[in-house]
Amino acid sequence: MGMRASSEFTVSLVGRPNVGKSTLFNRISGKRRSLTYGEPGVTRDLVSHPAEHDGKRFRLVDTGGYLSGETGDILSKVRGQVLRAIYESDAVIFLVDARDGILPLDKEIATMLREREKRFFLAANKVDTREGQEMATQFHELSVGTVYPVSAEHGTGVSDLLDAIVPLIPDSVPEDEGALESVPRVSVLGRPNVGKSTLINTLVGFDRVIASEIPGTTRDAVDVLVTYGGKKYQFIDTAGIRAKRKTETVLEKFSVIKSLESLKRCDVAILMMDGPEGLSHQDRQILRYILLEERAVVVAANKADLWGGEEGRRQGIRKIQEKLGYASFAAVIPTASVTGKGIPLLFKKIEEAFGSFQKRVSTASLNRKVSSVLYAVPIPSRKGRNRAFYIAQVGVMPPSFTVFVKDRDGIPDSYTRYLQNKIRDRFGFKGSPIRIVYRER
Repeated sequence: MGMRASSEFTVSLVGRPNVGKSTLFNRISGKRRSLTYGEPGVTRDLVSHPAEHDGKRFRLVDTGGYLSGETGDILSKVRGQVLRAIYESDAVIFLVDARDGILPLDKEIATMLREREKRFFLAANKVDTREGQEMATQFHELSVGTVYPVSAEHGTGVSDLLDAIVPLIPDSVPEDEGALESVPRVSVLGRPNVGKSTLINTLVGFDRVIASEIPGTTRDAVDVLVTYGGKKYQFIDTAGIRAKRKTETVLEKFSVIKSLESLKRCDVAILMMDGPEGLSHQDRQILRYILLEERAVVVAANKADLWGGEEGRRQGIRKIQEKLGYASFAAVIPTASVTGKGIPLLFKKIEEAFGSFQKRVSTASLNRKVSSVLYAVPIPSRKGRNRAFYIAQVGVMPPSFTVFVKDRDGIPDSYTRYLQNKIRDRFGFKGSPIRIVYRER
């Protein structure tokens, strides 16, 4: 299990807090994947995304602001992640703030990069005027051959910076995009401090994302490629989602938005919850978000080791299942993310849900097994007798069915749920939602 493919050329953005690394990351990658905000230390976890310049592809990694001599659980883990990113990178963009001039921490980072014999490119950010360009020249004091003046916000000078980097990138055989598309994308969602980041780190085998007892440690939605059982999975670790009335800062609200946006990119959503606490109101709200996006879902009842015995665990799982409501098709798996307990079964259910999410049933088989269901219960209608003629599957991800009826107006949700349950009875679709639409013949 690793962070990246060994053949993938990787460029990391490194610098002290609030010099514009995330803004430059978004500029180069062409995606607004890193949170940017006028406050130091917004980025904590490693955020990566494919990038391309002049026909050369590479992976760009945004890191947290490097601080030395700071104590505290989170700050030391951020520093450790920065050092790991530097170690695993093929090249580093060392970003400084031209307006601030050379600070002691800039000197320390430059020395650290030279000691590790890492090829780095010094970019002086926030250069928007001639005066700013002149200020950038002072960074030659850091014993670098070239200083690249850039404006991450406006894009000025970024192309020149990348022109210097891309000659280092070897020519490579284009990746099979179809193979990449087949990798299941799994988003891990839940309330703060239920063990989401700890699960990711256990799967990867090192602290890929920062896990702490302090709620709200994760801020960005972080993509992590995991290999398990010889198969690749794209995991998305997300910020904890608190109730709206409890999200106090603008930054926290941005983090929640990022978490919910991850649902649009995933195939399977893992709702991670505190098992012994039971399914809370906020857990059910997150489940509603997942259902609205029509994603396959698995429920991970974490901290299962705190249940205190097998009987307590069985009763706890049963209570959670009883409260799932419209998501009753989801499996509930007891896990302990710190020790890895329950992970084999969790992956089995992820595979099952992903398979159901892509499952297709032939029209002949569908009508042979479901036709009696279509006629067994009259379709409620305000315009007199309504009837169904036949059903066909019209799509996957999620599995989508069209039912051809005499009159599609006013068909109640209860009838739709009845059909969904009958389709599940006959074809499974465990872990996946089922979409049903009606058309008049």
